[in-house]
Amino acid sequence: MTDRTVHDISPVYGDLRGLCPILLVVGSSDILLEDNTAMAARVSAAGGEVDLRIYPEAPHAFTSRSTGMAKAALHDIECWLADRFFTASS
Repeated sequence: MTDRTVHDISPVYGDLRGLCPILLVVGSSDILLEDNTAMAARVSAAGGEVDLRIYPEAPHAFTSRSTGMAKAALHDIECWLADRFFTASS
């Protein structure tokens, strides 16, 4: 069995210093929820800016579906990006 703590397999175990701001969008029913919360904690501990957003009852890849929750998440993503691009260029 492969060692899952190798950063090439799971970025959670990589060097997370000096990353650009990160937005993590995940559903509360996503199989990768724990990985996303671990990543957010590690990025924060490494001094990075991280925004973890958990959407209730949403499954993995929910943003690719045509639901109200997906639309809300996509809107949040657009706003998060716009805040960074317009703030950075001002």
